[in-house]
Amino acid sequence: MLLTFVALLALSATGKAHCAAWKKGMYCLGGNVIGQDNNNAYHAIDPLYKLPKEKWWWQADRGCDLVPPEAGEFLEIPAGGNFTVEIAHNRAFTTLSYGGKFTSDWPDGKQHPANWNDPNCLAFDGAMHTTNRSRTGGTAFAISYHSNLADVTIENLVVFSVLKG
Repeated sequence: MLLTFVALLALSATGKAHCAAWKKGMYCLGGNVIGQDNNNAYHAIDPLYKLPKEKWWWQADRGCDLVPPEAGEFLEIPAGGNFTVEIAHNRAFTTLSYGGKFTSDWPDGKQHPANWNDPNCLAFDGAMHTTNRSRTGGTAFAISYHSNLADVTIENLVVFSVLKG
């Protein structure tokens, strides 16, 4: 039985540069057009703010639910082990695009000092658009024992890893 992998990145404020967990095996990795691989894909990071469930679930409002991973691509999740994803504002800032030449330790692919804050963002961390650490949503990874996306529901998802904001 196949597992459906879900990465939920819940950010509490809107802004121009949100983050997503990027990895082969994700929906919308190359954008929201079936058959096209966009190195600058950003659809997975767009805010899901004030949308009804039928639009935010699987990011249906932007067509991500219609663009599955390439055949045979999936995130390997070893029981009791570790896995790695890349957090970025755009696929271009990961090793999954342009041979990784636009990556850095920051989600925007740029170099910043350790105490960097973007003046266009609210406070705390310019990359995360939040007023303080307690207001961040954090990240959760969940699995469902269903291989058909239409069969995956909130009720049958099981969160197995959480990184508190």
